[in-house]
Amino acid sequence: MSAGPILFSNRGRSRPHPPGVDMKRSDELKKLSWEHHDALKFGRHIRKGLERGTDPELVGRYARYVTERFLEPHFRLEEEALVKRLDDEQKAEPVVQQVLDEHRQFGRMKEKLAQGGEARHQLLLAFVAMLRAHVNLEEKHFFPFVEQALDADALEQARQEIDRGHVPGELGWSPKFWE
Repeated sequence: MSAGPILFSNRGRSRPHPPGVDMKRSDELKKLSWEHHDALKFGRHIRKGLERGTDPELVGRYARYVTERFLEPHFRLEEEALVKRLDDEQKAEPVVQQVLDEHRQFGRMKEKLAQGGEARHQLLLAFVAMLRAHVNLEEKHFFPFVEQALDADALEQARQEIDRGHVPGELGWSPKFWE
């Protein structure tokens, strides 16, 4: 009798995920999950600003600021603390490759936002959607993969690196156009 569907496999080992039960985040990765909560908050700020008619140029500057001050350091931390601890076979897994590709996509999106233009409003909405989808990918697929792939010592080393590099969720942006 199966305990539930298999989410992913790791060198022939697999961990069942019972239907309807969310996996609890390991203590080692909790701060990264907190940062994901903050990223979603920043996405809500962008969406609310657009809904309130804030100049898309200002909202675009905020999105670039969030990317430079929060997302890019967060991505570097994930890559240094987690991805570098995976072996070559694990790094080749589609979920890992997708995470890395999406990290690069945010950099390209930041550059597009800097160019401005008539499509900035739509680009900002796409940024928010991409941010939400990326957080979901990492929380539902990448983090569980890492938690299974790394042994306890590697996860503890990752936790220490995450603790040192934790990105604060308050950026001090003004004006708070979303309020």
